[in-house]
Amino acid sequence: MRHGRLVVLAAVGALLAGCGGGRNSGADEAAGALRTARQKVTAAGSARIDATMRTGGTLSSRSTGTLGWSRGVEGTLTVRVTGGELAASTRKLGGDPSQTRFLPDAYYTRMTDTFAAGQDGRHWIRHPYDTASDLTPADALKTLGAAEDVHKVGRATVRGTATTHYRGTSGEQRLEVWLDARHLLVQRAYREGEFTVTVRYSDYGIRATAERPPAHDTVDLADVAAGG
Repeated sequence: MRHGRLVVLAAVGALLAGCGGGRNSGADEAAGALRTARQKVTAAGSARIDATMRTGGTLSSRSTGTLGWSRGVEGTLTVRVTGGELAASTRKLGGDPSQTRFLPDAYYTRMTDTFAAGQDGRHWIRHPYDTASDLTPADALKTLGAAEDVHKVGRATVRGTATTHYRGTSGEQRLEVWLDARHLLVQRAYREGEFTVTVRYSDYGIRATAERPPAHDTVDLADVAAGG
């Protein structure tokens, strides 16, 4: 049961994966474009999110909603399990669809009554952010811009939008972003082993909010893990 709980948390938090950084001699032009994009995205402050996650054949999910980053991370996403060997057990614990609320201090995942029965009736898991994570699209652009091998791949069309595609690596992760003519981030992706995430952004500047779950209905991730 504990393994299933942690898989649920990995699914709903997949778009907040951490990365490292470095440089190479051919990266100046690409890094400059990514710096411009970072400024544009930071100024926009929020966007509509459509993220997909896959861990080999184990679990896949899709998260949609809005996310803001002007005053810390804030927003609400709906998470749907789309397949994998652990799909049934994940749906049992996390529901399908389920909801994740992002607030400046942590993100909160809504679980089912089955989960709550083992947690004194509490449905929400509070998951503190990893301080090394790329919590916003601006963070992701900064990480890729610092990669030793960052480079422009070429032109590509993403959901009908003409973009410029950039790629690089950070540690064991392959990082990619697609920027439109305004230097706004249209899509980003990363892969590490069998774990892959793709996040698409649209409607920059959209309102993004999240209501804090009631304290009496919330359990910390550390307490869930300790409970086994």
